[in-house]
Amino acid sequence: MGIIADFFVAPPAYALECNKRIQDDRAILSDGFERAEYKNFTPVALGMLWAILRREKWDANRHRLEHVCHAEHGESWLLRFPDELTYLLSVLDEPTIDAVAKAWVNREVPGNSEELKPVLRDLKRLPAQAQKNGGTLYLWGSL
Repeated sequence: MGIIADFFVAPPAYALECNKRIQDDRAILSDGFERAEYKNFTPVALGMLWAILRREKWDANRHRLEHVCHAEHGESWLLRFPDELTYLLSVLDEPTIDAVAKAWVNREVPGNSEELKPVLRDLKRLPAQAQKNGGTLYLWGSL
């Protein structure tokens, strides 16, 4: 089964609805928005990606997504990508995607570098969509 990891773009005001939707378990939070669906990408893995993009050693306090909300028992959560991380993803080019995929392997992420490239391409595409629509990039996760 694993962890569901949906990357999606939504207006910032959407996050205000999070607590009600997540507690009511009405729908996955990314329904109706531009998204990319994956499994087993944790907030820690995305923090490590941020450190790689900044060419820094990973720091749990510095490289973390912003908490928006989570379910009472922690089985689902919504996190916002910080603006800097969103920007760094948006400017990736193919040679950088190749290098980042190789560096990201075995750092809390599933798969090999070839399997990570489509994820990185989606994480490049979604910020462009966010800029066009005035949205924000989020991670919705669920156990």
